[in-house]
Amino acid sequence: MAFELYNPSTRTNEPYIAIDRQGRLRLSSSLRDMLNCRDRSISLYLAYDPVNHRIAIAKPDIVRQVNVRPLKFDAARGYASGAGLIAKYRIPAQAHRYTYVGKERGGEYNGWLVFQREHYEAPDDKLPE
Repeated sequence: MAFELYNPSTRTNEPYIAIDRQGRLRLSSSLRDMLNCRDRSISLYLAYDPVNHRIAIAKPDIVRQVNVRPLKFDAARGYASGAGLIAKYRIPAQAHRYTYVGKERGGEYNGWLVFQREHYEAPDDKLPE
């Protein structure tokens, strides 16, 4: 039998948002560094694209929204409750990781950070140019 070389993933430094089996959202440590909120709580606006399985986040001091409350992530581990999001969009009750794919440019969500669910081929394949 032939051996296949295993190369461990180097994705640990990539910013991501995780949804766990308990319905919590978690910001990775690299994402908290990117947002300059390591060891501090942070409030973020959250948007979800149910067709392409994308999450978008934005800081309230950068993006202004009317009649929308930001979601507060704790300081210790970067957790927030995602139960409402999971229920509203019927996201399956299993762990998911959404990796950073870029910043939205133009339109209603200009400046939002966008995260794509791993192992999912989005119908539109990429962010608009």
